[in-house]
Order: sequence, then structure tokens, then C-alpha cells
Amino acid sequence: MKRSEKAQLQTAPSAADAPNSATFPYQDYVKARTHLEAAMKQGPFWGVVKGPSGTGKTSLVRDLSASMDRHQHQILYLSSPRVSLLSVARYFAQVLHVPPRRSSLETIKVIAEFLERQPAHLLAWIDEATSVPLDTLSELRSLAEFNHEVPQIFSIVLSGTPELSAKLDSPALFPLKRRITLRVTLAGLRRDELDAFLVHRFGAADQRRMPLGLRDELFERTRAIPALCDRVVEHALRCAGKGIISEEHLREALDVSGL
Repeated sequence: MKRSEKAQLQTAPSAADAPNSATFPYQDYVKARTHLEAAMKQGPFWGVVKGPSGTGKTSLVRDLSASMDRHQHQILYLSSPRVSLLSVARYFAQVLHVPPRRSSLETIKVIAEFLERQPAHLLAWIDEATSVPLDTLSELRSLAEFNHEVPQIFSIVLSGTPELSAKLDSPALFPLKRRITLRVTLAGLRRDELDAFLVHRFGAADQRRMPLGLRDELFERTRAIPALCDRVVEHALRCAGKGIISEEHLREALDVSGL
């Protein structure tokens, strides 16, 4: 081997040092995924996933979908605020390849009969649930609990911002709220996870360009939300060119992000 080739091999970054575009497995995220996987294996349930925008709620459902055996579990993802029960039922029918009927009740009946014949456990993930009308959320029970002989034929997870808690406190949703057995919260990074997050997202070399003295401000101003940390640091790195991020670079990145 030539000396130049040997030197290149010795200085080549390892996979652990390179930037990683996958979701950073911070503590809340891993805990939420573990609880959801366990609940899915136990049978139909109602769940709630809360967290500010940018904490990884959508990434969480993608990870679940990729990790579960599709012969045993299937996830239907719906992200459409202001939906009606009829539109939800028609969406489920379309994804499950079930011919929809004229009314939501007839469509729900066909879906229920189809699901009862399927070996796979279905989980319906309703994103942006904070914006879904109260009457639609209330009527979701008729979709999941259509047959009185079977308590629940598939699982439903409501995902949204922390304001979802207040919405579920509405008297109209009490029958739904008392059915919820799984509650998880994505609060964001802990301070002792920030350094590992920076290495994960930007690689070992670039994370060293963020001085230790600026990391507390980064953490506090982004409220520990991974997506905001990512956006701010990426902008600050561009501002710094190939050099070290300065206080001015960080402040500019925070201003651009509205922080």
C-alpha cells in the first residue's frame, strides 16, 4: 500500500464521526417508542403523544412503521386538521382497499367487518389532533368500537402539541379520554444530550466548531427542541464558513429562526 493511501485510511472519519440524518434517539423519544411498541403488541388501545412542533412526533410514527412486522401490525397515518368522520372513514377505506359507502356509518361497518377478518393489528395515527374538531374526535369511538361484541377492533393514537391536553379535558370528550391508556410526551433534549445530538447531526468535526461557551444559549433559546437546534446550528455553521462559530454567528442564526 502506498504511503498516501495509508495516510488517507488513517485519517478517514469513522461512521460514528460522520453526520447522521436519522432522528437522534434522545431519552423521551426512545421511551415513547418503547411504550408504543409494547402497547401495540398487547392489543387495541387508545394513546396520546404530545410534544411541541419539532420534537419528532412524525418521525416517531415513521420509525414505528419501519420497525414493526407488517404481517402483524399496520399503521395508518392521517394528518389533516378539520376533518370529518366521513372523510376519516373514506380515507381508511381507501388505504385498506375497501369500497366506501354513501354514509359514514355504512363505510365504518364495511371497514369493521374487513378488520375483524384481518390477522394484523391496525393502528390509526391521527396527527395534528389538536386541530381536529371536537365532534370528529368524539365520533372516532364509533369507528374503533363499531361492534358491541368486540370492545375495540383497532388502536388509535392522537398526536399533537401540548394544547391537546386542554382539548381532551372538554366534557364532550370525556368518554374518549377515559379510554386512553397510553400517554407519552416528547419534551425535547435534555442538556446532557445536546453534545451527543450535535455529533449525531453534524459530525464530530463540525460539532467542535460550536464553542462550549455558546451551547447553553443554544439550548435555552431553542427550548431544547431538536428541529430548532438543527436549524440554528446549520445556519450558524454556514455563517462561520470553515471557522469557529462566534457569538455573532449564533445570534444571527437565532434571529433568522425567530428565536
